Amino acid sequence: MLHIAICDDAPQELERAGSLLKKYACEHMHYEIKIQSFSAPLELLTHVAEKGSFDVLLLDIYMPGIIGTEAARELRAMGDKCQIIFLTASRDHAIDAFSLDAAHYLVKPYSEKEFFAALDKVMDKLSKKDEVYITIKSMDGISRVDLNKLIYSETDNHVQKLHLSDGKVISVRKSSTELFELLDEQPRFYKCGSTYIINMDYIVDLSSKGVTFSSGARIPILSRKYKELRKRYMDYSCSI
Repeated sequence: MLHIAICDDAPQELERAGSLLKKYACEHMHYEIKIQSFSAPLELLTHVAEKGSFDVLLLDIYMPGIIGTEAARELRAMGDKCQIIFLTASRDHAIDAFSLDAAHYLVKPYSEKEFFAALDKVMDKLSKKDEVYITIKSMDGISRVDLNKLIYSETDNHVQKLHLSDGKVISVRKSSTELFELLDEQPRFYKCGSTYIINMDYIVDLSSKGVTFSSGARIPILSRKYKELRKRYMDYSCSI
């Protein structure tokens, strides 16, 4: 059973999302979907705090009292790992949304096809746990690197230092180009100049001054690379 919540203060939008979700559920009965609606983010937050989280959340951004991205930030602070699909009339909050590990970002008025595609992506993420490894010769021997844990690599005197989410650092005697050749089939990785290769899944803040990851690590970026990275990040975030 998958529990899906919708939170939108506009009754017509809440009804439309609910109707589309019911249609999706009828066409995908193997998922056994249960739907619950909320007209205010504080109502949603109270429910989650008292009764537990949902598997998927369709969350409007522009709502009175507390906007959707702030509600999502509170959910994440509570340890909630639900798949969030933001519903909004503007792209202005896209980077903030994806820094909260959003699964998708739908701009109103979205079509049924777009709505279903977003749900398909979320269901796919929920139904499979992707494990992707590379085996590489490190300075300590042979290392099997889980790419889901690789936050970024940094060039240090002809050595690539791979920083993992568990705090481990693996040193590899390769050029950044050689290392990236092992990663370039994974669209989440971006080669940011000759020094860094970054995993865009871990980005929580992106500006012309640098990139901050969910681990708390921060790296500088060249100002001329910012626009390219921002576009790649937006394109990647809207496609996963």
